[in-house]
Amino acid sequence: AFPNITVTGDLSSRDGGGTGTFNARLADIGLFTDALSGPITAAGTAQVLQSGDYSVDIDANGPGGIEASVAGLIGGGGSLALDIIGTAPLALANPFIEPRRISGQSQFDLQINGPPALSSVSGDLSFANGRLAAPSFSQALEGLRGQVSLAQSTANLDVSGQLEDGGDITLAGSIGLTGALNADLQLTAQTLVLRDPTLYETTADARLTVTGPLTGGAQIAGQIDIGPAEIQVPSSTTSALGSLPTVRHLNAPSGVQQTLSRAGLTTSGGEAASAGSNGPGFGLDILINAPARIFVRGRGLDAELGGSLQISGTTNQIIPIGQFELIRGRIDILQQRFELDEGAAFLQGDFVPALRLVATTETSDSTVVRIIVEGPATEPEVRFESSPDLPQDEVLARLIFGRDLSSISPLQAVQLAGAVSTLVGGGGGGLLDSFRQGVGLDDLDITSDDAGNPAVRAGAYVSENIYTTVTVGSETAEINLNLDVTDEITVTGTTSSDGNTGIGVFFERDY
Repeated sequence: AFPNITVTGDLSSRDGGGTGTFNARLADIGLFTDALSGPITAAGTAQVLQSGDYSVDIDANGPGGIEASVAGLIGGGGSLALDIIGTAPLALANPFIEPRRISGQSQFDLQINGPPALSSVSGDLSFANGRLAAPSFSQALEGLRGQVSLAQSTANLDVSGQLEDGGDITLAGSIGLTGALNADLQLTAQTLVLRDPTLYETTADARLTVTGPLTGGAQIAGQIDIGPAEIQVPSSTTSALGSLPTVRHLNAPSGVQQTLSRAGLTTSGGEAASAGSNGPGFGLDILINAPARIFVRGRGLDAELGGSLQISGTTNQIIPIGQFELIRGRIDILQQRFELDEGAAFLQGDFVPALRLVATTETSDSTVVRIIVEGPATEPEVRFESSPDLPQDEVLARLIFGRDLSSISPLQAVQLAGAVSTLVGGGGGGLLDSFRQGVGLDDLDITSDDAGNPAVRAGAYVSENIYTTVTVGSETAEINLNLDVTDEITVTGTTSSDGNTGIGVFFERDY
């Protein structure tokens, strides 16, 4: 008897042979893994045969559905002939796959024939309804099911599951269990939903292979086809108070530290150093194909891109070749629309796309203006260039109002500041938007006519399919009523204080 292990048994001997029975108990399997807790018990018999071999028959039980039966012979020279049948939780593998975590139940039917070595093990391990979480990728596989067959120090896999956000993944092939762990694997993915709530959402189909040593130097190759993708250019993450300071977690409990470590974070708010980042990388030869329907929206942008990228290099140093080119697009500034005539999205060593979108126009005084949106999609910068060269605020005044900065009205100056805020990603809609929400309107805007005279426009839905706007200017007032008869047909009526009225029927089809 020991603090964590107790064993009782009986031994008897007769005519050169012998028989033994035993009962053993491990107080807590949690001594070896954090995935389970509770005692494991085993009971069995062993008999010495006249040949000098040992016949064994052992049954074991434990928490989490652990059940095992071992029966067969142990040769006097150490050779084995054993059958091992039972069930066990997949979580027992977690210490070997950190920071990934797996759950579910497995069934195994194994044989050991020969010396006590991996090469003597054969048989099958199957599982269903498992789950694999990969915190460093912010992804999880649900409904994990499959079979692993062992033979001659090689594991043959046929595993499938569904990505947590949607899509199916299948992994098949072989992995050597000794030496450099040579692999020959094929991964197939269908309609995977890939989403970053702050940046993008898309679907993808993939056909990839992994060949070579998994300890370093294997080659990842194949093709990924991207479906319709929405890249949302976010508002600036910097508030009116500036960037938030780094948040540090003081005296974090061990469980919190472990969770942060699995997610690649530290208690000081930064990213943890990757243990494998300096190790041997995997070679890359992957084609990312998206001939169209990559939409970039936000901060007045609405663009469609398409093209292909070749990912080469290694997992330690990714080298992207190619880019997604502009198909069509526009940028809106204070209800003025400018068509994009140049644009691209590309990678620069990581998987956050970089953007460059350009619109060129000519103002009423023959100034050529270029609106340039450039930088990582998470934080692009907007700048204005002109010919002749002018300050950016002067360029924006001429672009929007067709006059120099000293000639615009105070109201237009406010609108100019609002346009700049929108383009640089200022959060929220400011005082005007707060007032709109407070009075329950769906739209509230301050506009001006060609002479710079101010007007206020308010809009609201009076029912589910009737929308009305009221515009009050310094000289006239106007009421517009819009009735959505169907999703494609709208009837509009207008009346103004100067006696003008009108009615129209509009047909619109999105395709």
